[in-house]
Amino acid sequence: MAQKAKKIDYERRPSATWYRVVRVFFGLIFHTLWPLEVRGVENVPRKGAAVMVSNHLSLLDPFVVSYGANRLVSFMGKEELFRMPLLGEVMRKLGSFPVDRSQRDPTSMKIALTILKEGELLGMFPEGTRSTTGDMNELRTGAARLAARTKVPIVPVAVINTNHAMPPGKLLRPARIGVRFGEPFELTELYDKPKDEAALGRALETIKQHIAALQVE
Repeated sequence: MAQKAKKIDYERRPSATWYRVVRVFFGLIFHTLWPLEVRGVENVPRKGAAVMVSNHLSLLDPFVVSYGANRLVSFMGKEELFRMPLLGEVMRKLGSFPVDRSQRDPTSMKIALTILKEGELLGMFPEGTRSTTGDMNELRTGAARLAARTKVPIVPVAVINTNHAMPPGKLLRPARIGVRFGEPFELTELYDKPKDEAALGRALETIKQHIAALQVE
């Protein structure tokens, strides 16, 4: 039987310097190899907490969303990414943190709550994994539960065409890409019913509809 990988020892430590450096780097990339169109950045809060929820097409997506938002966004990412030497270190420096998707992970939830309570932006891909078709998969409940528990707004986000820029398992290629930010909304129905499964189901459908609407604009 294969031995389970050792749990990552993680301490979140975002670096403003690294954010500026990475932003300059991707600024060059997003004006050359992958021309980036940004819409709706005025919907991103300039201060205060929010949960940013996006569809997921490529490993490029967190960098596209954070660059487009023009504000540091700390992403919850699958644990395997943080085992990759270069990518894992860059993600740490940008304030992102791992989640073990194979089981309940109270450590990652604690970090997410801390981010929101400290007035920062939390980035999540509620599908839990990249879409292989471009269509959205069913959503997981984590983003909705966190937004309801902390009573912060949700900012819907759609990334466009990033799967053509960075196809899974293939070489990078030139492509025009985009990121669109929708108007913030709150899951007020869940504020007093955090364990109401019917209300949670409606909340997930609301999130999905907001993201889907941005994809077809």
